[in-house]
Amino acid sequence: MVTKAMIREHEMLLNTIRRLGDNSKESYVIFDATKNHCVVECNDFFCTLTNTTRSQIINSDYFLLMSNEEQKTIEMIKEKIHSGVMVQAKLHHSCFDKPPFWAEIQALPFQNNNNETLFVLVVVKDVTYYHIEEFLMHLEKAMYEAIEKDYSFDKKMSVICSSLDEFFMPKISSMVLVKVEADQLQVFKGNEKIKDLPERCENKDFFKRVMQGETSILVKNLDEIDIPIEHKMFADSSEMSFGWFMPIYTQQLQAIGLFAIFLKYHSSNQKFYENMFQKIGALVALAYSYERIQKKIWDLAYIDITTGLPNRHGFLNKVEKEYGQNGNIKILKPSEFHQIVELYGREAGDELLRQIAKRLNEEKNDDNEYIARFTSSSLIIANATSDEDFFYYKRRIKEIIRQPFIVGGKQIYITLKTGIALYNNEIKIADAIRFADNAVSFAANKPGTHMEIFTQERNDVLEQQMTVLNHLAQAIKNKEISVNLQPKVDLRTGEIQSIEALARWISPKLGFVSPAIFIPVAESAGKVREIDNQILEIVLSWLAERKRLGKKLVKVAVNISPDHFYYADFVQDTLELVRKYDIDPRYIILEVTENIGLVDFQTAFSIIQELKEYGFKTSVDDFGTGFSSLSYLQRLPFTELKIDRSFINDINDAATLAIVRSIIQLTLNLGMTSVAEGIENKEQVEILRALDCKVGQGYFYYKPMTIEQLDAILDK
Repeated sequence: MVTKAMIREHEMLLNTIRRLGDNSKESYVIFDATKNHCVVECNDFFCTLTNTTRSQIINSDYFLLMSNEEQKTIEMIKEKIHSGVMVQAKLHHSCFDKPPFWAEIQALPFQNNNNETLFVLVVVKDVTYYHIEEFLMHLEKAMYEAIEKDYSFDKKMSVICSSLDEFFMPKISSMVLVKVEADQLQVFKGNEKIKDLPERCENKDFFKRVMQGETSILVKNLDEIDIPIEHKMFADSSEMSFGWFMPIYTQQLQAIGLFAIFLKYHSSNQKFYENMFQKIGALVALAYSYERIQKKIWDLAYIDITTGLPNRHGFLNKVEKEYGQNGNIKILKPSEFHQIVELYGREAGDELLRQIAKRLNEEKNDDNEYIARFTSSSLIIANATSDEDFFYYKRRIKEIIRQPFIVGGKQIYITLKTGIALYNNEIKIADAIRFADNAVSFAANKPGTHMEIFTQERNDVLEQQMTVLNHLAQAIKNKEISVNLQPKVDLRTGEIQSIEALARWISPKLGFVSPAIFIPVAESAGKVREIDNQILEIVLSWLAERKRLGKKLVKVAVNISPDHFYYADFVQDTLELVRKYDIDPRYIILEVTENIGLVDFQTAFSIIQELKEYGFKTSVDDFGTGFSSLSYLQRLPFTELKIDRSFINDINDAATLAIVRSIIQLTLNLGMTSVAEGIENKEQVEILRALDCKVGQGYFYYKPMTIEQLDAILDK
């Protein structure tokens, strides 16, 4: 029987989940797991993403929005969410009156006290672009490796065709036809099973018509067009009924051939794939040009393919040779670049930069300026004028953005951020680029179109960081880094369950230096591994002394930086240290940040598994500050999970309480120990006990203390 209290409780939980979805800033939907996965809430982002209205979504079965080809994945998702397990998956997600898109979904179930899943929050991201971009990135890498290894042109084309067939399999079979003579095309294919396809064919009128056009031609019946009979047999043998033909151009818009793509199904998203094949065509053109004029290939190595602008390497090569000893570097970035890419695609971002560069060239008043693409979202300009009037530059920028840019057929108004730095006999061009990059980051925090000039004050900040770095190097050498210890207690008994080792540095010259300052400096300088090892040695030495005296040993957690964690010899070096002090590895807990798996999941899994086999415990520190890492957590064999103190501070808030409850349930489901950080009062303890949290840490129990102080407590 459903009571009013249950209804109110469900409404409160639903409101909490809704706030959690809103806070994610992503497209999301919430469905009722007890009512055939009936959608009860979705945001505007989701409606836009799926080309639907809220009224079309509400009260419908969410899983009906999935592609029919994804049934196996859908059943896996259902099974996990009804077991209370958060799940991440990548699959085809349907749209209304539009083709499906590749989506990454994260489904977070919320259960009642009877471990029944009531509601599920599903965060949905369109990753089609990234899916394609990853493929293009690998294909581009493979092509450049083929060029570097001086593969034959035939083999380079085979790389492209095989990659296409593998990426789209079993939906397409592909050929690349390249002009070798006026009336002859060379034929390249990826399907090695087709042995009797001639290596050359006649350049028929249909092929000429494709190469003379600017867009693709889709053919629904191959019998209606004049192409070689062998090509029709090639399509028939692969059971492909559609033909899609696209011209391949060089950067000089010279038609050098075409793609012949044979498909089982026709996609309505033709423009999207045209853009994709244009980029692949650029790789074909690159190999084509390399085969004929090797020198041109080196020139193209300095060109950004997507915009036609010089890239960063081309910029440095030219500026360092031709732009003198005095001048300035400007880095220019559209504030709205990432929003434009998210709305209209990466090609729109490329086109915007191309148009900005064109307007800059049209508005310049001398020949002392050179423009290139610096990053995916910014341009870089070198000006060899030693006393440039930056007031004129500001007027020039305002004139450039006064008229809208036309991107994807739409008018777009933008603001521009500029970072400027001078170079001269004392400041090298490479340093000026770094300073300008620093300045544009500062400008990005200012509203509207803004220009920021790198000043000596900014340089002073960098010098201060260098000072800290120099003292830190000496501190590591002199072993000035010390340890404070803070116990973690069993929330049921109050007994010390384990201890966390915290790095402390009191410099003879700088005084107390916060870990928040010196740890990032050490990480950027590649010295954090030495600090981690020193802390571990201090802990092991202390444990060894207690063991020698026959005193009680307690597990100690030592923080490990991501850089150290991924160090090739990390596990063996750690094991060697533990054996040196004759301490059982089970007394050592190695703490890492929650995003460690996002860096390289497979390597992280192997390292944690190897540590586990040797007896080490592993812990996730400050959990909850990220969201996407949840999917990695369930696959990484951690021993312990530490809930970030920000959640404990706000645990009286209903939404925060729901999150903490879900995290604790997650740890229980995964067989981990949950540790609450930052406990400051009795009320927090009672709530955490009720939620079945096992271990706590904070000032309510113990503050960080010296080894001697902790010895006195343990020896009572």
